[in-house]
Amino acid sequence: MTKRITESEAEKQIKKFFGEGVVFFDGSIDTAGSYEAISTGSPALDEAIGIGGVPRGRITQLAGQESSGKTMLSLSCIKNYLDQNPENTALFIDAEYTYDPEWAASQGVDVSRVMVIKTNDAKEIFEGLLGISKVNSVTKKISKSMKGILDYVIEGEDPRFKNLGIIVLDSIAVLNTPLEVAATVGKANMAPIPRFLSTELKKLTPAVAQANVALIGINQVRVDLGKMFGDPMSSPGGKALKHACSLMINMAPMFGADNVIKNDSDERVGHRVRAKIEKNKVGAPFKKAEYFLEYMKGIVNCEVEIFDLAVKYGLIERPTSQSYLIDGEKVRGRDNAIEAMSSNKDLVNSLDEKIRGIYTGSQPFEMETSNDEESLIDNPLLSSIE
Repeated sequence: MTKRITESEAEKQIKKFFGEGVVFFDGSIDTAGSYEAISTGSPALDEAIGIGGVPRGRITQLAGQESSGKTMLSLSCIKNYLDQNPENTALFIDAEYTYDPEWAASQGVDVSRVMVIKTNDAKEIFEGLLGISKVNSVTKKISKSMKGILDYVIEGEDPRFKNLGIIVLDSIAVLNTPLEVAATVGKANMAPIPRFLSTELKKLTPAVAQANVALIGINQVRVDLGKMFGDPMSSPGGKALKHACSLMINMAPMFGADNVIKNDSDERVGHRVRAKIEKNKVGAPFKKAEYFLEYMKGIVNCEVEIFDLAVKYGLIERPTSQSYLIDGEKVRGRDNAIEAMSSNKDLVNSLDEKIRGIYTGSQPFEMETSNDEESLIDNPLLSSIE
């Protein structure tokens, strides 16, 4: 006679097999707003993503043309994460050897809490993040012969990595894979980066989730010579990278007359960026957002983005098509209304909080009308942290 397994016994067996981390559905759990997010610094982009920023525990790709603000956006994310807690730290893997601490500090980043690793060796980077595993020839069990950075984050014992919540890799396109290192000079190799990432990303994705770290991979866009129809631009990394990413943001600079910021000497000091959400597993995809950035300041004019979002969600009323109610007073003209709102910092912060509450689902949205096992060896990657 077969023994009938009760629900509690089944749960015990499943937990024994998969570990205590297995999650059983509980109908009483409120899953709304369950994603932890790090703000990008742009209210419009945070709203387009749907959760208020880049998600923690996931991989995000920032791809775009040159001078589209990819590195600047990643530094803005680092700044906002460091601002959350004075003990928070960040990791910047500089594969392009172009990290400038003075320029990062000009964006408001506390560079004293940013660990920097300079290497473009793909194998070294992934082993440094994941560690090195080995299989016991007798027991066939897998153990770590070297801990990775994500292992230290998960354990939470090392003070340098206890509050590490964001890692930036700049950039994926310049990674030097083992296939390229071993190749002779001038020898062509077919798709070395996608072939490398197809296996390594399978290990990296669960480790990032367990460490609850926001991993941002900066990428480039290049012309795909083999594509005969459609958009010829593509990003290096192949389909393996696209599958591993939970969020993909494609960025493009805008240099029209109304999209450029100039100083008193008529020199261009900033421009508008259009960001499109190409893939989104934490919100709706294919949304677009526009924001301004200045080269030595970072993302600017956030009050304008908050104003447009407040009008969109009905938090700022419009008695007529040309007037707005700002703090109970009627103001005519969009520019005047933005100026009146920006002068009241408490109102700006209140609107920003309400807007985030609406699109993340933490606040109700009611709008009547709408206008628009052996001793471990040392990790060599840790010794290169500056």
